[in-house]
Parts: sequence; C-alpha cells; structure tokens
Amino acid sequence: MAAVMTTPRSLERYPVEEDVRPVHLTLVPAPHPGVGRPPRVSAGTYWRRRAVVALVALFVVLIAGQAGAALGSSPLAAPGRPPSVVRYVVQPGDSLWTVAGHVAPNEDPRPVMDALAEARHDAPLEVGETVVWQP
Repeated sequence: MAAVMTTPRSLERYPVEEDVRPVHLTLVPAPHPGVGRPPRVSAGTYWRRRAVVALVALFVVLIAGQAGAALGSSPLAAPGRPPSVVRYVVQPGDSLWTVAGHVAPNEDPRPVMDALAEARHDAPLEVGETVVWQP
C-alpha cells in the first residue's frame, strides 16, 4: 500500500509585484506587418538577375561537359565498329574449328566452320594460308 502526502501551496512564496521590469529596459513597439519584407526591385533588375543565373548555369554545364570529355567519358563518341573483313593466317596445328574460333570469336563456331568448309570445297588447310572471313 502506498501513501500519498499533499501539502497546500502557499501563495506568499512567490509574491507578484506590479512592475518587476528593471528600469533600464524599455518596451519596443511591435513592427508593422510589412517591415520584414525586402524592398521590391525593378523589372529590369529582376530580369538581369535571371539572365546572370542562366549564364552561370550554362557555364557550369559547359565546364562539366569539358571535364567529362577530358576524362574520356564523352557520350557523343561513336562506338567502335568491328572490321568488316577478318584475315587469319593458318598456323601449324590449326583446324577449321580453331580457325572458326579466331575469325568469329563471339559466335558459335559450328556454322562458321561449316561455311569455311563449304567455301574451301573441303580442301585441307595449309600452313601460311590466309583465310578471309566476312561476317
């Protein structure tokens, strides 16, 4: 069981005086409703400021583009095209399968090998022979 004890508050502990403000302080009148606003600028000043901001933004974009181009990440550069004709010189130990892998490395070698065999009329490869492949 808990006991709660209350005591009456005395109003005499905090006496209320009529004028407690120090003498050296004075009241400042409240500001008028439009005092906090900056003064209006003319239309010419407004448009000059807008033009300066636009020029600064354009300058920043151009500098960023130059920096990107200097770093080698130019988005306007055309991607490199693979050569339209591939030449391969037959080495000792090469077969149609290895030649097909050299002339078309990113393709399935089976159709390339078949096309090479058909173009050669099933003739054997000779060392030093140049095989020309047009993808």
